[in-house]
Amino acid sequence: MNRIDQLLENYRSHIQMPLRPGLPASQRVWFAVYPATEERRLINRIDDFEMLTREAGHPWVRIDLKGCLARWLASVDADELAEWFKNPGDIELYARTEWKDMLSAFFQNEVTRAADPERTVFALTGLMDLFDFLHVSELIDSLEKTFPGYLLVFFPGEKEGNTYRFLDARTGWNYLSIPILSEK
Repeated sequence: MNRIDQLLENYRSHIQMPLRPGLPASQRVWFAVYPATEERRLINRIDDFEMLTREAGHPWVRIDLKGCLARWLASVDADELAEWFKNPGDIELYARTEWKDMLSAFFQNEVTRAADPERTVFALTGLMDLFDFLHVSELIDSLEKTFPGYLLVFFPGEKEGNTYRFLDARTGWNYLSIPILSEK
């Protein structure tokens, strides 16, 4: 069984358990952890995750961050953007504030699509766009207290203990989410 099939099987077991409303936000965040090399295969199978969620009786809203970096940069004044590119370190500084705020607003707008937000599984994909500009932990921290249902973060990386490493490249951070792994 390949890693994405195993992740699907583990998700099936997880999503069939009764969801308990009123849990603290950290207990309503699920990390679907898989090797970064499996990103394309995972995206091709995302409909299978939606199907399992709906079969378990829960609404599903996919929130895809792919292309958000390009949209943010396109929204910046051309003269200001030219200044940023003269000192590329500035881009990361602005990403940690302005872009993170834009992503949070985008996320909140997408949440409004849910008919029953407290029971909805919000599937967050496209995290690879964050690499080199924004830490996943910073984004999750900014979203954690604002989403009403369950947040399923498709996380290309690895988990060791409670430590998550994004794209196997960054130093990890300790997070108390519910892990769903791509291994037995």
